[in-house]
Amino acid sequence: MSASQRSAGKDRRSLLIAAAAGALATGVLVLLLAPPLLLTHRDDLPGERSYAAAMVGLVSRLQAGGATNPLANDPRAIAVGRNAYTGQCSLCHGPSGDGRGGFGALTYPDAADLTAPKTVSKTDAQLFWITKNGLGFTAMPAFDGVFKDEQIWALVSYIRALQRGKAEPLPVPVPAERHLAQADPFGDSIARGAAVYFAQGCHRCHGPEADGPGQLAIRGRIGMGVVRTGDPAGMPQFGVERISAAELADLEAFLLRFAQDERAPVGRNLD
Repeated sequence: MSASQRSAGKDRRSLLIAAAAGALATGVLVLLLAPPLLLTHRDDLPGERSYAAAMVGLVSRLQAGGATNPLANDPRAIAVGRNAYTGQCSLCHGPSGDGRGGFGALTYPDAADLTAPKTVSKTDAQLFWITKNGLGFTAMPAFDGVFKDEQIWALVSYIRALQRGKAEPLPVPVPAERHLAQADPFGDSIARGAAVYFAQGCHRCHGPEADGPGQLAIRGRIGMGVVRTGDPAGMPQFGVERISAAELADLEAFLLRFAQDERAPVGRNLD
């Protein structure tokens, strides 16, 4: 090999090394700068929503399989789903499912319109999978561990009823300033219990004074065990990671203020 060939070979190696170093530096820069930009941007990139919708549809279809809703069109299941939806979903998706709940328009991406064609076109299995597992990089949480599978199927049934215009939202009383003023996480047991009650969103189903509509009113029939186990009628379950034993005792003290019958059974197993 001639000297010129050896020199050319060295030059090529130098260029390759320089190119690799440049690519590595660029990659590190992208890793450092891209995540903050992606996490803070609130303006859609070209085609971003269409791409996201396509990916959600694809992944949910692949993961959900062909399961059918065992509670489809069941009036009792729709009632259960309405109770669950009122407390856990309406805050973002709105009482009518249009995505215009109190926080729905404030998240990025904003809450899905459950009555829009792209949601209506999803299978029951897809809606079940999304509700149970949530969606990363969105405000949609996973309800696995909050609701049992049967309750999630009931939620799907209620969403279908909303889409058909066959469901009416529950008229839950809205807390006034005097109600919220009772809450103090550093106050006495009742004040701390009020803080837990409103912070956990209990009022969204049960009303600010345990005076929710119909079976959601809990005055006079307080049994705290249901907080841990949930209830088939649509009550989510709250583990110790959400409400500690001490907080549950404070919550009981707050709710006992509204008990009309002092002989009402009160659960003692607060763990």
